[in-house]
Amino acid sequence: MSESNSFINMDRIKEIYNDIKNKSKDIDNIEIYMSVSGEEEFTVREKDLDKYTYAESGGIGLRLIKDGKVGISFTERIDSNYSINNLVENAKNSLNYAVSEIEYNTLIEKDEDEKSYDMINKDIVNIPNDKLKEISLSIEDKLYSLDSRIVNVPSAGLARYNFTKCIINSNGICKEEKKNSISYYGEVIAKDSNAIKTFFDVYSSRDSFFDADIFTKNIVNNVVSKLSAKPIESGKYKTVFTSKAMRTMIGAYLGLFSSEAVQKKLSLFQGKLNEQIASGIINIKDIPMYDKGLANTNFDGEGSKTKDLNIITNGVLNSYLYNNYTARKENRKTTSHASRGFKSPIGISCHNFILEDGNNTQEELISQIQNGVLVNSLTGTHAGVNAISGDFSLQAEGVKIENGKLAYTTSPFIVSGNILDFLNNIEMLANDTDYHHSSIYTPSALIKELSFAS
Repeated sequence: MSESNSFINMDRIKEIYNDIKNKSKDIDNIEIYMSVSGEEEFTVREKDLDKYTYAESGGIGLRLIKDGKVGISFTERIDSNYSINNLVENAKNSLNYAVSEIEYNTLIEKDEDEKSYDMINKDIVNIPNDKLKEISLSIEDKLYSLDSRIVNVPSAGLARYNFTKCIINSNGICKEEKKNSISYYGEVIAKDSNAIKTFFDVYSSRDSFFDADIFTKNIVNNVVSKLSAKPIESGKYKTVFTSKAMRTMIGAYLGLFSSEAVQKKLSLFQGKLNEQIASGIINIKDIPMYDKGLANTNFDGEGSKTKDLNIITNGVLNSYLYNNYTARKENRKTTSHASRGFKSPIGISCHNFILEDGNNTQEELISQIQNGVLVNSLTGTHAGVNAISGDFSLQAEGVKIENGKLAYTTSPFIVSGNILDFLNNIEMLANDTDYHHSSIYTPSALIKELSFAS
């Protein structure tokens, strides 16, 4: 741990909290939140270690509440009484510009005794650096060896992560959590007489198991298939979205479930609580402590103990995601979805967002289509998604389906539609969820119809 964040541990946070409390006797409520993250990365190139880096960042955020006003400040370094004085004074000064909302600006109440959650996987910690370098080199070596058309591996390697957060408030909340993970990545360039194509993939996990053969074979198969891509005719097609494409699509619309967006009338789901918004086979849950979850956490950004939430059941919208502020505006309890960094104000985000699997294989979904498309990747969600109307128009890649079989890889195309139509037109779900790319988990899905433009 770098010197700048050597103060970050539970005992030190308690000291800082007591110091701030003594300097803030005129304040109604106090909360301090700490986070620190570390990243150790091994990047290889041309059969040697190209780069090794270890980076660490973190700090402390302070929230003061007085007469319904919230003042915030943060620091990346506390090494003197002067720094703590500045932290307090900056938060007090920001109170002058805050709006008083006595009913809503409160801290959560104590919900359990002081807790320290250790989710560190020692197997990841104990992998020696020589072994990490060896794994990184093996990824590059396998990518080159699997096909002669692989002409370059611009990047290959892995990164080991650790993260700590803790929170203390004047209502008795005192919690700490530590966790870690590891990610492997590879990028390739393939070339033949007709085309040059690229592909990048990453595999993330909370355990130390990693199959380099499967990982690299998937990358090479994907890039090589692009070399023989052919255009498709524009029109409307019955479609299968792969687990990856579904993850991108659902992820682009996560903000629709935020109670903050709903209250600001920025969500398409406003006013649709307890209504059917999706096909009856759609069940979506947010599970903060999930066996395969990459975003597991025991408490949210306000210290509220996390719990499972049924968001959509049989196509019916059951709940939005709430933090304490938005929940109090509707006279209800938080769903423990407050998000934050030490520099940022309270927001809302999911934990492990799960569209439950169906009972079919992806092949069985494909077999339902005589003339259609398998969409395996989407790009451009930052510009091609309208969260207010629900419309989307995204660049995509995929495979043409003919007579229930995969026929040929397609050239890039544009797929368009509306998220509500998309959700309602899901006819079948597969059982092939990919658990190693993000905290959004989705299986492949058979969609009744979508518009395509080549």
